[in-house]
Amino acid sequence: MTRRVETKHMERGRIAIAGAGIVGLACAFELYRRGHEITLFDAASPTESTSWAAAGMIAPAYEVMLHRGGAKTPLARFCFESAALWPEFAEALRVETGIPFGYARAPTLAIARNDKEADRLVTLKKSLIAAGHICHWRHGQALPGSLGASSEVQAALELPDDHQVDNRHLIHALRSLCDSESFRFVRAVVNTQEEMERYAGNSFDAIIWARGAHEVGIDSIVKGQALALYPVAGVPEQVLRFGAGYIVPKPDRVIIGATSEETYSHTGVSQKATKALFEEAVAILPILSKAKIMEVWTGLRPRRGNGVPLIGSIGENEYVAAGLHRNGVLLAPATARRVADLVEGKPSAIDAEAFAPSGNMDATA
Repeated sequence: MTRRVETKHMERGRIAIAGAGIVGLACAFELYRRGHEITLFDAASPTESTSWAAAGMIAPAYEVMLHRGGAKTPLARFCFESAALWPEFAEALRVETGIPFGYARAPTLAIARNDKEADRLVTLKKSLIAAGHICHWRHGQALPGSLGASSEVQAALELPDDHQVDNRHLIHALRSLCDSESFRFVRAVVNTQEEMERYAGNSFDAIIWARGAHEVGIDSIVKGQALALYPVAGVPEQVLRFGAGYIVPKPDRVIIGATSEETYSHTGVSQKATKALFEEAVAILPILSKAKIMEVWTGLRPRRGNGVPLIGSIGENEYVAAGLHRNGVLLAPATARRVADLVEGKPSAIDAEAFAPSGNMDATA
């Protein structure tokens, strides 16, 4: 049996959630902790979720550079808000399930291989400091001696706010609640409240739509390819970021990624693309040349047209949480808290209008 986390909560309600990916699961966990009765609907395997294909990075600072616009945009603030919630979220889930999921707080190193990349990191540093965030410039001899990087690496920006978790173990921990007395889990595809109530045999006080790439309001699906290597001695413990790429070391594998393909002819793996990812990583960390490939895969990232998540009300007692694009793991705790607050009728969060659905959305469309 799992151990219940003692929390203060409002009146108990029956909540239905469509989608058992990282977003739906996080919303379910947050509402469960507040004392609500949860029914999750999803017919897919955990391995089919977008976050299963991710690298588990919790990277609000580096996202500032990828998204652009600086560290004071609504998305940047939301990313830092969620990263700050991660320690408590991780501890609550650990206590509830007893399952380790590799939440690690070692800072990320964003590296520069040329003057252009160095200039981008300098710009990032200025933006972060102006918004009150800490970062440290590491140049030449100041780079960590254990990094093992090639001479191609000129400098690095240390990002103390950027961490990681083992995304697959995280999903396993959250899904374990579906197999306990914590959540009721219905293995079915649902598109209407009527279908939910027919499967469950009861009515619901609130509905949350969190179907990822299948959710209404998602404008595009971005394909990403990545690979995992078997561990080798000498790989640093820190996450390394470079341009759109990354090297994410975990105890049982090293993840290298990722492509970001807005147009593609198929959703499968391209040997050419994964080979290029591997070679780029080896050029940074030569020790990786000794590692054997464990797995290659693709993931499909749901994105809203303006690049920000879709979180808000879409009707009476109906809510949507989707479009987290490449930041599903990072944004899970804050998304869950905002959705739970909406369900409970609490005041709107800061920047809520930036993520709200536009017009009258129909979840069944």
